[in-house]
Parts: sequence; structure tokens; C-alpha cells
Amino acid sequence: MPPFKPRDRKQRGRRQNGKSTSTPVDTNVTEIVPVSKAEKEVKRQQLREQLREQQPKMSSKKKKRLDKYIETKLRKEENLEFMKKLAETKLDLSEFRSIKDMSKKERRREGNVDSTLQSLEAGLSGDESDELETGLREKNASAPDIPKPVAQVQIGSGLKRPLDLGADGFPILKKRKRTRKTQPVVQEVPWEGFDSGEEEADDAKDINGDVDERSDSEESKSDESDENENENDLLHDDDKETSDTSENDDEDDSDDDDEEEETDTRIRPRNSAFKAWATQQINEAVGFKPSSDQPLSEQLAASSEIFVKEGKVPRNTVYEEEPLPRELQVTTGDPNRKAFTVNVNRREEIQEARLKLPVVGEEQKIMEAIYNNPSIVIWGATGSGKTTQLPQFLFEAGYGHPDGPNPGMIAVTQPRRVAAVSMSKRVGDELGQFSDRVSYQIRFDTNVSSNTAIKFMTDGILLREIAKDFSLSKYSIVIIDEAHERSVNTDILIGMVSRIVDLRESMRKEDPSVKPLKLVIMSATLRISDFTQNQHLFRHGTPPLVQAEGRQYPVTIHFARKTRRDYVEEAFRKVSRGHRKLPPGAMLVFLTGQNEIKQLSKRLKQAFKPTQRSEAVQGKLQLSAADAPLETEDIELGDTGAGPQGDDDSDVDILGLDDDDNSEDDEDFDIGEESVSSSTKVHVLPLYSQLPTKEQLKVFEPPPEGSRLIVLATNVAETSLTIPGIKYVFDCGRSKEKQYDLNTGVQTFQIGWISKASASQRAGRAGRTGPGHCYRLYSSAIYEADFEEYTEPEILRTPIEGVVLQMKSMGLHNVINFPFPTPPSRQGLAKAEKLLRYLGALKADGQVTEIGRKLSLYPLSPRYSKMLQIGHQHGCMPYVIALVSALAVGDLFVQESELDLTVAKQNKDMEKVYTNADRLEDTQRESRRKDFNRVQRLLSKHDDTSDALKYLSAICAYAYSSGSPEEEEAFCEQMFLRGKGLKEASQLRGQLTEIVRTNNPGLLGPYEARLPEPTAKQVKALKQIVTAGFIDNIAIRADTCPDPPEMPRKPRRAFDVPYYTLFRSREGRAAELSEKAVYIHPSSILAQFTPKEMPQYIVYSHLQRSTAARVPVSADDTPKIRMFPLSAPSGPQLAALANGTPLLEYGKPIGKVEPLGGMPERRQCVVVPSLVGEAGTTGWPLPAKKVVQVKDPKEGWIVEKFL
Repeated sequence: MPPFKPRDRKQRGRRQNGKSTSTPVDTNVTEIVPVSKAEKEVKRQQLREQLREQQPKMSSKKKKRLDKYIETKLRKEENLEFMKKLAETKLDLSEFRSIKDMSKKERRREGNVDSTLQSLEAGLSGDESDELETGLREKNASAPDIPKPVAQVQIGSGLKRPLDLGADGFPILKKRKRTRKTQPVVQEVPWEGFDSGEEEADDAKDINGDVDERSDSEESKSDESDENENENDLLHDDDKETSDTSENDDEDDSDDDDEEEETDTRIRPRNSAFKAWATQQINEAVGFKPSSDQPLSEQLAASSEIFVKEGKVPRNTVYEEEPLPRELQVTTGDPNRKAFTVNVNRREEIQEARLKLPVVGEEQKIMEAIYNNPSIVIWGATGSGKTTQLPQFLFEAGYGHPDGPNPGMIAVTQPRRVAAVSMSKRVGDELGQFSDRVSYQIRFDTNVSSNTAIKFMTDGILLREIAKDFSLSKYSIVIIDEAHERSVNTDILIGMVSRIVDLRESMRKEDPSVKPLKLVIMSATLRISDFTQNQHLFRHGTPPLVQAEGRQYPVTIHFARKTRRDYVEEAFRKVSRGHRKLPPGAMLVFLTGQNEIKQLSKRLKQAFKPTQRSEAVQGKLQLSAADAPLETEDIELGDTGAGPQGDDDSDVDILGLDDDDNSEDDEDFDIGEESVSSSTKVHVLPLYSQLPTKEQLKVFEPPPEGSRLIVLATNVAETSLTIPGIKYVFDCGRSKEKQYDLNTGVQTFQIGWISKASASQRAGRAGRTGPGHCYRLYSSAIYEADFEEYTEPEILRTPIEGVVLQMKSMGLHNVINFPFPTPPSRQGLAKAEKLLRYLGALKADGQVTEIGRKLSLYPLSPRYSKMLQIGHQHGCMPYVIALVSALAVGDLFVQESELDLTVAKQNKDMEKVYTNADRLEDTQRESRRKDFNRVQRLLSKHDDTSDALKYLSAICAYAYSSGSPEEEEAFCEQMFLRGKGLKEASQLRGQLTEIVRTNNPGLLGPYEARLPEPTAKQVKALKQIVTAGFIDNIAIRADTCPDPPEMPRKPRRAFDVPYYTLFRSREGRAAELSEKAVYIHPSSILAQFTPKEMPQYIVYSHLQRSTAARVPVSADDTPKIRMFPLSAPSGPQLAALANGTPLLEYGKPIGKVEPLGGMPERRQCVVVPSLVGEAGTTGWPLPAKKVVQVKDPKEGWIVEKFL
């Protein structure tokens, strides 16, 4: 046996050689840097030095561009090197073959040893060839040795002629050519209708039998070919094998072709018969009569010539078989609908502007969806034009036309009055000769006529029409716009109209003259799942969603690097720099309130040249503060001039030495266009809800020539309105909203972050008329972390007693079953029903009372309706109507804090210059303060403890001054009143007068604006009527309650006197007095009293939590809850007014009890009533009352009346 010799291992040797040649690596280094990374860094440095030699001085922008250029160039060089390395490892693809060209047998053959040898010869090298050789060697070693047969020549054996040999000694094999079989001519079978089932089965059997026979013959042929292949395989020759392979390929291909041809031949008669039948049907449809002796091919050609002209291809009908989009599917469409159009002649410039709106391109899809579905939802982002164009689409299609198929009006609801008025004017202008068909109706103002076809209105107006006509018989379609704002009226309107659509459909089935009602819900955000996925809202299926393209112009968003706390100062800084550096274009600045708008407007007019000359900055005569006389009121003892620490926001606004913010602003304001001249004037206009309508419409007027329009607005400009020319938006990211606590009833005006949807809406204001820019005064980190996706629906954060009363009066006893898009909380519903029981509108079982039905007739809160219901006593109805109108509108008085009546503080360092203008301003402030106090005493002359009568005096005095608009404006300025609110209250007063006269004939005479002064008896009655409307909003002075608290110190001012409310005003347990108690608001007339003069009981309208200080420095700075007083009733009055309500409980009789006899049994006695709020709390004892009680079998003795 030979000695053992170890086998060479190639791979192991390579690895060892690689280890020996590789450079040693120090594993203890801090960072192992690849060589390629180091080389790249060297190249980067070389390129940077070469390029900086050309231009040594560079700005920060150019440095960034240079670094980006170097990175790009290095990346390209790296890709080039990689492509070169790939080119070196390229394979020879000449021997590769497509898998489709290989038969089954050749695929099997490609996997054997011969295929491996061919691959080796094809040029494989390196590791692949070694692996293939190793596999081949192992395979050959395992296979048994087959002796190679020697071909012996046997002449005359009669078996087979010997093969001819070539020059190389190998036999010569001839290729066999297989002759194709001639295909038999198939006679065309005339059409005799479809075969029966038995005939079809027989034909199938015949066909299957033929196929089986043919498959058997094919198997025998394949066996024979396999034998030939085995004989040929004994001769191991590559060329011969190749020839065999090609031969076998030919055989297999020919066999497959023959098989397919034979199969087609046997099945073709059925196909021809079907074509003949189809051709016959087509000929009958078009009236073509072919001759009987025409062959089938000529008939088909002749029939196709009827439809297809020469050179044209017939339309592909595959797509017609696909299902239609959801919005185009027919659910209630009328297949016999007749076309009706109204031709509108528009001006050329209007037509061009309309064609640029994205929604115009979706007109066909929108109208088909409206025709085919009872309700649809249209989503179109800001700027799509859906508000102005959809009513025009409907009008042109015949909606609202008396001769059209849908003669009812087109109702379009808006959440705001300004939007309803402005949209109606815009649509009227675009309708050309039909401009008189567009009208609007808002509260106290309308221009609706008999020709109106399109009616814009607020959602509250349509709700009142539903109360009168539930089927909305005057309308054919209702469009609810801005549904994404989710106001209470919008949500209720969507739920009601969804049911009215079903009602009109059922009415149409009974009476064909009744036309169906359509509902269109339009939203500008993607929060539409509350509508489309609410099965309770739409009982007959989800309405289709029609999407229109969004904003037609791009808007560039610029986030701030830092988020500053003083956003008004930041807005001034940004707007100032933007005015200097940005190209021409109007600016829109979003702020939170009226005071901020006035503050920023004043600063902008001082910094730039305003177009309003009266507000230009006057020159000042400087006077040293040391020379100015010092008044006694100006001396503040112990004032060191140091404010509380941390109040300067230094921790938020720390800036670098190089002033990065200025460079940041320069980058944001560098938009590649030429900026305006520094001498350009500014045209600053405010826009907020309390601004008179005349002043609001100024923003739509073009600014003076040579000036830039700057609009300072609240979120009233967030939706619906399109201010022309707005190119730049400055968004502070905040808004002031009223938050309502459902548990305690406390309101809070909080300035908080808006939602992401609102931020998108604000940015969209810059893209309505052209490309724009939005400068957000907050960082992207704040935006992602603190901004909610959508705003919470209003129905979850507001009292809903009015909604509950309306629904119960319409017969819906279980309000929770109403199809709300977002249902209110059960806690809110329970609180609303409890209040209605206090007012006598609901019974104990939740059923509406007769008083409740009368209260639902008024478009007011149930509290004010209660006042109107009992206001006829002592001839007080005209005064009650005026008082309710003033209270319902609210906010009629200009507050002292808004007048800037505080005298300017003189700085004690001698650096500040006290000018003559400062002296004049201080004198004017002092004079206005005296006038303000005089007006307050004048308005409260009827009763200095009732703020409600102060409202009555204001509205009655305004009626006496009513004349020209100039006189009314002068009167309001003189009396420190809000003219817009008083005008609205006067209009509501007239409306309520007509409602009272309609529902109570003979109770009230014609409307009289000017009323005489009320008598003392009427004043007393008015105070009790107010108390009856707010019977549950009662507060008692803390030191007079049954369990008085410990006072840490005596209050020195009236608005520091603590009061306890009947129901808790805070959640959880309150340890401190300041947490339990409430205090009067400083604006009340009771604030002029001393603490000892404060009344024991106060009836208030609502509670409001004051805004917290930025940096509280003591416990006194904790936000207090303030109440807004209305009246100061006495104990006996409270007992009489609360009688019959769950708020009043009676103790046992005191003293002698006098039986009165009768059936049921009665008695006369003295009892002590108590006001009780929540269950388990201690009541407030009231003065004893002599009453008559009647005995009830279930509830015992019940108070029948007071004596």
C-alpha cells in the first residue's frame, strides 16, 4: 500500500497566504479608520484648498454650496472606480441561452456532467472552476465504469449499415428532417344553435379519445427516440452530442406543434359556430343581410367594415368591463333623467380665472356623483374653489330653475356671517346675467327675493327653517361648507339633513310630484372619517368621497429656529424685516385677539410710513424728566423699579454674539426676487369678529398705490375668506379659544397651540392667488410635539342644553340616538337635562313639558327663553325683550383695561426724556378715566347692584340716539359702548318682538324702539325675572354660609371677597379658600362697593377662570375663578323663585300646624326652605316661610303655595 500523502487544500492555502500578506491591525486604537475613508478625507481637503484659492472670501451660503459640490464630486469618482472594478469581473455571456429556447429534455441534460464540462470550456475561472471541477471529479469517482463499446463492422448481417467515418475518425451523423403533416381542410359547420348537453358530452368523449390515442402514439415515438439517444450517448463526443441535442430539440418542438395543431383542429368547429352566431346577432342589430353563399371570413370582414373605417382601430372595450369608481356608481339615479342646462355668459377675465381653479376640471365627476347618490362628501384643500364653483355647477345643471327637473333652491351654509355675505357677492359676480339669482341671509340681514336660486346662509338660519318646515320643501339640495370646523350647528345640521334626505325619498315614492333632496358635505381637511364611516349617520350606505385637487399654487413653509414666548414682539420683528426685504405682495398676520392686533398695528405704523395720515407719528417736544412737575399720584413709595425675576424671558431669548437670527431671517426672506423700496408705505388693516362689517370689508379693497397691504387678523381669516393679493403669511401658531368644563361649568379663555390642520389652513391663505410663503413663528420641533392633528369638535366643549331642548320638542326623547357625527358625552347630556328640569322644561322622566315646548320657539338659550316666558308680569315684556337681546349678544361695554387709562410711569433714572406729547397724553387719559366713571354711574342709576339693568340702560339709550351711522358711532364712543354689538342687539330685539307677538297674540303691541324709563315696581320685577332664568347660578358670601371658612386676612377690595357657588366650581378636593371660592369680576358695578357692602346672594351669568401669570411669585398669583354678576336677590325671593324645582328642599313644620281639611288633606304651617345643589352637600337655609301643604300618597306633604 503506498504511503499516505496529504492532499493539497487550495482554499486553506489561500487563506494562510492572505493572512501573511495582510498588514497587522492594532485592535487597541480608539477608532479604526478605513483606508478609503482617509483617502477620501485627503481628497476632500485637497479639493477644498484648490477651490478656495480661486475665491478666498466666501459667505456662509457659498461655503455650504462648496461643501456640497465637493461631496458630489467625490461620490461620482467613487462610483466610477466601482464601475471599473465591475468591468474587470465581467463574464462571457456568449454561451448563455434563454430558458424559453430549451425543451424539457435539454433542461434535464443541462444539469448533468456534460453541462459542467461545457461551462468550464466557456471560460469560467478562479473559484467557480475549482468548485465545478471538484464536483465533477467526485461524481465521476462515484459512478461505475462503463466499458466503451467497439464498433465492429459486420457486412451482410442485415441489421444495420455501418456508420461513415470522417477525417477525424469520428462517425458522421446526418440530421433527420421531420416532414410536417398536411392539415386537413375543415368544413365550416353552419350555425344551428347551441348543442344539447348529451351532444356536448359525446363530442367531449370523441375529442378525449382522439387525444388519448394520439398521446399513446407520441409515447411510443418518445420511447424510440430515447433508445436512439442512448445509443448515441455511448459515443462520448462533444460535437456529436451537440448534434443530438439539436436533433432532439427539433423532434420535441415538432411534436409539441403537432399536438397543438391537432387540438386546434378538433375544437375549431365549435369556435367557428360561435363566431357565426355572434356575427348573425351583429348583422341583425345593424340591419345587414349577408347572402347565404358567403363564407364566414367574408361575412366577418363585411360586418367589420360597417363599424371600422379604413385605417382606424376599433376601441378597446376591456376597460368598460372594470367597476366604476365609488362616486360614479349609481344608487338612486334616474336612468330616464333628461338633460337640462342654463347658459351663463361670463366675462372673459372671470372665465379665465375659473379655468385656473382645480375643481373646475372635476365638474363632470362631481355632478355625476350628485346625480347618482343622495349624499356625497367632497374633499378639496384650500384654494380648490369648491365654495364658489359648486353652486354654479348646480345652477347650470338646472338646480333652482323653475322649469328644471329640480326647481328647489340651492342652500349653501357657512359657519360665519362674513363668509356667507362675501361668497354670495362673489358667486353673483361670476354668474353674469343671473347675478340676481344669488342671495344671502344672515341674522338680521337678508336680500332674498322670489327669484333667488342660490341662497347663502349661516347654519343657524337653516336650523330655524327646519324647525318650521322639517322636510325643507323649498330646497332641492343642501351644501354644508366648512364641515371640518365641526361647530355645534354644523354637526346637528348634518344629522338632521341626513334624515330629511330619507324622508323626502319616502315622500317621493308616495307622491311623484315631490322632488328628492340631495346633501353635499364639503371639507377642507382629511378628517372625514366621522362622516364617511359613520353608519349611524348614513343608514343606507357610506356616501362616496369625491376628491378635488388642492392648492393650485405652491406655498413655501419657513419654520423659526426658536419659539419665543412673546410672539407679538416676534411678529413685529419678522414683519418689519419682511417688509424691507421681500418683493411686493400683501401680508397676512395671524394673532389671537383684538388687543394684540391693536398693539402690533400701532407699532407698525410708528416704524413705517402709514397710508392713514391721521395715525402718522407726530413730532415730540422733548422735556427732561427732572424738569417735569411730579404729581402726587405718580409717587410710588418702596418701588425700586425691579420686576420679578425671570419675567424678561431671558432664558428663552438668549441670542448668539453673531446674531444668528438676523442671518436666518435673511435666508428666509431671500426668495430670489427684487425687494420693495424702503420708502414703501404700509396699509395696515385689522380683521376680527367684533369689527364692524364695513371695516371688515376694507380688506377686500385694493390698497393705495405705492403701499403694501398688511392684514392683522384672528382665526376669522383662517377659512372661507380669500383676501386678494396675499402672498406672505405670518403665523404665530396660537389662538384664543373658550374652553368649557362640563363638570363645573367654568369657562376659560386660553391661548394655546392650534392644530396641524389649522396651521395648514393658515398657510393656504398664501397660495390662493399665486405662489406664496408662510413664515411660522415657531420651530418645527414644537410643531411636531405640541400640535394636535385636528381641533376637538365644539360639541364636546360647549353646553348643549339648547340642542337637547330642540330635539326633545321635536319628539326625539332619547337624544343619544340622534345621528351626531361625533356624539356628545353622556355627562354633558345629563347636565343639560338637569338644567332643563330646573327651568321647568322637562319632567322628572325626561319628557318635555308645555313650558319646554314654548321655550323651544325662541332662537335663544333656554335661560333667556325662560325669561321671555314669564316676562309678561307688570307690563315688563318690552323691557324683558330688550334686556334678553342685550344679554344674548353680550360684550356691549368697552372695558377699562382696553382704554389704556393708566398714566405712564416716569423712570427714576434721569435718562428718559419726558416729552410734551407725554404730558398731553397723560392729561387725556385722566380726563377719559373721569368720563368712564361718570358713564358707569349713569348706566347703573336704576339699580347699582344689578349688572343686568346696566345692559338694559345701554340698549335703551342706544335706541334714543339712533339716527345716522355717524351719530350712532359718536354716541357709542362717548358712552364707551360697542356699536356693532348694540346694533346686533337692536336687530335681535325686533326679531324677538315679532316672535312673541306671533306665539302670544294680544300680549304685546307693535314694536317700539324707544321705551320710557321703568317704574320701581318694574325694576324689582325685572331683577326677579333675571334670577328665575339663572336660578341654579347662585353664590353665597363665604362668611355667611352655614360652614364659614377661616379668613387668612380680611379682603380690602370688593373683588377680593370670596363667594361659594351652589354647585362645585372645581374638580377634586380644595384645601385652600382660594381654591374653593369664586370672586366677582372687576368689570362688575359691584366692584365699586366696599367689602362690607357686598350682598349675601349673587346670581351670575357664568364663571370664568382668569389667565395665569407667566411666572407666579406667590400663592396669590394662582388663577382665580371670576363670576359675572347679574343681580343680587334676597333670601325670600330665592325661596319663591326656586319653589317647584329640585333645588329647594323643606324642613319639618315649625310651631303650630293648622289643618285645613278637604280631600286631599291640606295644612298650613311654617317651614324653613333650603337651597341644595349636589346630593350629599349641606344646604343653604333660607328665611322661614308660611306655606300651604297638600298630602300626596306617594311623596308625602308637598308645598302647594306660599302665603
